[in-house]
Amino acid sequence: MIPAQYYSTVFLYLVIVLTLIAANSVSHQSYSQIRKSHHNALFALALCVALTLWIGFRPTNTSYFGDTFSYKWSFYLYQTHQKAIPTYEEGEWLWNYFMYLCAQSIDVSAYLTIVAAGYFGFTLWACKRLMPNNVLVAYLFCIGALSFFTYGTNGIRNGLACSIVLLMLAYINGNVRDKIIASILAVVAFHIHKSTALPITMAVLSLFIKSFKTAYIFWVLSILISLVAGGAVTAFFAGLGFDDRVSYLQAEMDSDTFSRTSFRWDFLLYSMMPIVLGYYVVIKRGIRNRTYELFLNTYTLSNAFWVMVIRANYSNRFAYLSWFMYPIVLAYPLLKLDIWGPQQGKKLRLIMLAHIGFTWFMQTLYW
Repeated sequence: MIPAQYYSTVFLYLVIVLTLIAANSVSHQSYSQIRKSHHNALFALALCVALTLWIGFRPTNTSYFGDTFSYKWSFYLYQTHQKAIPTYEEGEWLWNYFMYLCAQSIDVSAYLTIVAAGYFGFTLWACKRLMPNNVLVAYLFCIGALSFFTYGTNGIRNGLACSIVLLMLAYINGNVRDKIIASILAVVAFHIHKSTALPITMAVLSLFIKSFKTAYIFWVLSILISLVAGGAVTAFFAGLGFDDRVSYLQAEMDSDTFSRTSFRWDFLLYSMMPIVLGYYVVIKRGIRNRTYELFLNTYTLSNAFWVMVIRANYSNRFAYLSWFMYPIVLAYPLLKLDIWGPQQGKKLRLIMLAHIGFTWFMQTLYW
C-alpha cells in the first residue's frame, strides 16, 4: 500500500499524466471533430472505480487525510452503540443515519469506500450527462481541479453533497421528470450538508435569470462591496446562524496557510477564470446555450457570496461552494460550443494544461 503521505502526490501526478495524454489527443481537432468525438467513457469509468477503491481504502490512523480520523471516530461510536440513533430533527440527519446504518454491518474502510464511490461516481455521472461525447476529458477537468483531492479525503461530507448538487445541476434544465430528479437530489444534498443551500438557491434563481450580464454585474459589485465593507458583510453573514459553518467566519486562526486572512487576490484570480471565459463566450461572442448559462450563473452568483467574505477566517470553506462547479463551467463551453472553430483543439489543450498546471503549482510550490 502507498504510504499516506504520498497519496496526494501520486494522485496529482497520475492526473497530470492522463491530462497530458488527453490534451495531446485533442490538440489538432476542430470544434466539429471535438463535438463528434467519442473519448473513451469506459476508461473514465475504470478510472473512477480505481480511484474510488484506492481512496476509499486509504489509511485511517493518520493525520494526512484531515477529518477522516474524525469520521472514523464517529463511525466507531455508532458501531459500539455509544452514540444514539440519529433522528430527522438532527442537522444533516441523512448523513448521520447513513453512517449509523453502515456501522451496523460493515467496517470503516468499506464505509469510506461507499462515500468515495458517491463522490467520484456522481461527478462522473454529471460529466456523462452533460458531455457524453467527451466524458474522459470532462472528468479529467474535474479530478484535476484544485480542491478535488482534498474533498475526497478530508471534507468528505461536503465533497459528497456538492457532487450530488453537480448532478442536480445536470438535470435541473431538463423536462418535468428531470426536474423531479433534480429536486430529489437537492433534498438529499441539503440533508447531507446544509451549506449546499447556497448553490441550490443560486441554481433556482438562475432558472429565472435570462442573461449572464445580471450574474456578472452582481459578481463585480461583490468585489466592490468586499473591498469597501467586507468586515460588516462578514459579521452580517456570521450573525445569521442558518448553519454552524458560519461560525468559521469569526473563528480564531490556526496554521492553515489557505485559511489566512486578507483580501485573497490570488484566489479571486483563480475564481474569475470561468467568469472571464463566460464573458467572452456569452457577452462578447453572443453564443447562447441554456445549460451552460445555468451553470455559469450558478457558479458566478455562488462565488460572489464568497468574494464578499473573502477576508474571513476559513473562507475557503465557502469558496468550495462555488469551486466544485469550476471544472464543469470551464470544460462545458470548450467541449460543447463553437468558440474557436478550427482552433478549438489548440485552445482546449492550452486551457487543460493551464488548469492542471495551476493545481500542480498550488500544491507543490505555493502552499
